[in-house]
Amino acid sequence: MVGYPGIKILSGDKRKSEAQHWAYWLSKVPRMRREFGRWGTGFDPFEWNEAASVAALANAAVKAGYLAHTEYISLKRRKSRGRPYRHGRCDLWLADVDSKRSWAFEVKQHFAAARIRQSTFDTHLERARMDAKDLDHREADDRVGCLILVPKCPLEKDPHHIERYDNLCMSSDIAFRINGGIEPIWIAFVIV
Repeated sequence: MVGYPGIKILSGDKRKSEAQHWAYWLSKVPRMRREFGRWGTGFDPFEWNEAASVAALANAAVKAGYLAHTEYISLKRRKSRGRPYRHGRCDLWLADVDSKRSWAFEVKQHFAAARIRQSTFDTHLERARMDAKDLDHREADDRVGCLILVPKCPLEKDPHHIERYDNLCMSSDIAFRINGGIEPIWIAFVIV
């Protein structure tokens, strides 16, 4: 797998197609974060909220040549008995036209304290996985839970804090550290 400046793969098999597709997709994020920062006083969409982060990920996907769609109505499994499906929303859908692969993502965002516990990280990632599992299996080739981890406090480039966040991501199927903004962010994926 080719390396990309501004991102580092932290977990997952680099030879798998998802790791390769997503590394290329996410390689567009660092420059985009810098461009957003130039338009405002240090504006970074990932430091706002989940909706802004999903929109930024969709923009990066389009820059990488993928099809992307956000916040659209989708069928989801009901939690109760009776009707098996209900109308809900899918956070992000991505497709690579060339390989004819598609992914439906349910995204969670967590603004993490410097001493975030592994159990807190895993809980948020599991919530994303469960939401992805609720999507209709025909929605995409793969349903994916995604956790965006944003440091709550400035890391001040402390390698110990960065290493700590890197290690948290080891419980995910595929994870990346993304630089290029004011602070690094982490994106972890779990495939349903």
